[in-house]
Amino acid sequence: MKAIARRLRRLQDQFLPADGKQRCLRLVIYSSGAKNVTCRRTLCPDGTVMESVELPTSSDGPELTQEELDQWVASFPAETL
Repeated sequence: MKAIARRLRRLQDQFLPADGKQRCLRLVIYSSGAKNVTCRRTLCPDGTVMESVELPTSSDGPELTQEELDQWVASFPAETL
């Protein structure tokens, strides 16, 4: 599994735009009654990373800071299309 994660990181680095900044599009969905927190990251051919995150509403679960959310989402490897 570590080899796959390393390969995906190399692919992410390979597809970075010329300016070196990775483009990221994150969709966060707050769902009332959601029991599980889910995250999916996809590396597009143009180097953009699309992230889809489903979280319970703040009354259903703990509040996350932006930094905590960023760290948690970054822990998921990006799938390639």
